[in-house]
Amino acid sequence: MIKVNKKNKARNKIFEFLTIFSMAFGIVVGSGIYLKNRSSGGVLETAGQNPYLALVVWAFIGVVCTLMMISFIEIASSIEKDDHNTVQSWSNKFLNRQSASLFSIFYVGFYMPVLASIGALFTVDVLFTYGIEPFLAATGKTALHETLSTASFLSIKITLSTILLISFQIMNSYTSKPSKWIQTIFTFVKFIPLFAVVIGGFVLFLTGNVDGESNSFDKSSGQWSLGTFFATAIPILFAFDGFIHASTLQKDVEHKEVVEPAMLTAIIGVTAFYIIITISIFIGANDGNIFNLFDSMFNENAPGISLLFKIIITLTILTVINGYTTLIPRTIKSAADEKFIYLGKRYENISHKSASFLGAIITDVIYIFTTSISIIIGIVRNETPNHMLIADTLSSTTVIYCFLIYLALIIGQIRNRHTNKVNVRKVKGAYVIGIITAILLIIVLGYVNFEFFIMPFIRLDFIGLLTSISSLIVIVPIAIWYFINEELIKKSTFNPNIK
Repeated sequence: MIKVNKKNKARNKIFEFLTIFSMAFGIVVGSGIYLKNRSSGGVLETAGQNPYLALVVWAFIGVVCTLMMISFIEIASSIEKDDHNTVQSWSNKFLNRQSASLFSIFYVGFYMPVLASIGALFTVDVLFTYGIEPFLAATGKTALHETLSTASFLSIKITLSTILLISFQIMNSYTSKPSKWIQTIFTFVKFIPLFAVVIGGFVLFLTGNVDGESNSFDKSSGQWSLGTFFATAIPILFAFDGFIHASTLQKDVEHKEVVEPAMLTAIIGVTAFYIIITISIFIGANDGNIFNLFDSMFNENAPGISLLFKIIITLTILTVINGYTTLIPRTIKSAADEKFIYLGKRYENISHKSASFLGAIITDVIYIFTTSISIIIGIVRNETPNHMLIADTLSSTTVIYCFLIYLALIIGQIRNRHTNKVNVRKVKGAYVIGIITAILLIIVLGYVNFEFFIMPFIRLDFIGLLTSISSLIVIVPIAIWYFINEELIKKSTFNPNIK
């Protein structure tokens, strides 16, 4: 609940504006900037080593997300004060119950478990691969991957990732207090290394201390193509994913007129912040790797400071594991409460612990499966196994499917302006902007899906084929669960009014 000073209306409005702005800004800016700004599979690599193209796509996606936010402010206003305020809840109102069930299964059976898994794996990988290893090299000490065998080093990283994941699952099944403290503290702490990147990149550029004496702009490939443009949109969409949840902040606001300007200012601010960070990375390094930028800044004279920043980044990425191991049981419980997922008669009022246990099973199965397949692929190809390969691949899949869901909801919002089936607080301009946004998303997602699912079969690129095939395979268990869920609902008294 947003606490306000009701005696001073002007101050109240300013306070609510700043509160919504800061919370929305904090929600959107997350670990995606690190995951998708490293050389392997990062924004610059996807953009064909053309930083100019990457910046254009950052700006374009920022505009699209800003337009989308207007629609979602109206969509989120449909939720009553005591109702669940989730994508599934919106889908039930603006689409139908079947869509809400499908999206619930998608979120608890794929989206959240994959991101919890990648969070656990990436946290440890940042600490070792991007933190400890460069530090040892800079201080003239033997690297861990040289001291240990490949199997031993990999086992240590996987073991630590597993311990992290299970520890957060256990903690968040019994209490929510540590989770709240972790999210609150690191919501602010996460900006420390990001501001360091902004300052450091420009300092390296202005002092002529860029590693290799050439930055990403100097080494630009100059490649411009429609396919590359839309392929670059995928990691950038990942960085923005989750921004629509900021629209739920309006629920406790007294002065609704501050909602739109605060939300839109926040998304525009996030876009500008991302672009500034990206420019700083591109002018301060030649490979688009945010972690190498820290090494360029400090490793020559103070490698310990570079390591310290990477430890801070490691700690901030813990919020991904913490966040999703908290959200999964809550999403399961809300889906069961709203009659979207049937878990049996005894689970119609499922407890938090039971939902946590079910969520942990789903997450751990996906974690074990993706990690095992990744290692097997490395062995079969006679390469050093990349245990994050499948999870990293599926992280891009999640965002593509999510934006398809967002598109469906925007179409539902546009249709509702004609049917008035759902009671909403109509946002000025949301109807026309919704139509424009829907058209833009249809074009963007059409090309993105073509690049993501079809082009790998034309190019016969191994990583592309792996990404496409694995992304299509995950539809199978989701579809099976959905159809079983529909049959169980129809045969039960779970929802007697269902058609």
